[in-house]
Amino acid sequence: RIHLTDSFFVVRAKTNLKYKTVKWKRRMPKNIMTDAEVKLTGYLSGKKYPESFRLVRYYDEEDDRELTF
Repeated sequence: RIHLTDSFFVVRAKTNLKYKTVKWKRRMPKNIMTDAEVKLTGYLSGKKYPESFRLVRYYDEEDDRELTF
């Protein structure tokens, strides 16, 4: 329903997130490690949100850590 209202949201991904990549973006800024379109593959999560969404992996140089959104 979120996608029908032209809305968006940003959350941190949990480590157990199950997904399959649908499409990759090739040109990315320096600290962006991955920017992909994905679909959830978990049984319940895939049924509750069947649309694809973006998954972005970012490297934070200041804190020397990787974040996934």
